[in-house]
Amino acid sequence: RTRTTPEQLAVLEKSFSMNPSPNSRVREQLSHQLGMPERSIQIWFQNRRAKMK
Repeated sequence: RTRTTPEQLAVLEKSFSMNPSPNSRVREQLSHQLGMPERSIQIWFQNRRAKMK
């Protein structure tokens, strides 16, 4: 289970506000930028979209 740091969370939230459904290229860039597995980022966006409903 991956815990996001406040810095990572800020970047993810900003990215989410611009694009709630990023493609694999954007997720890959975030993965390198944040040092998180791409799968964790994919799941974070999935969970965040579910929370929006």
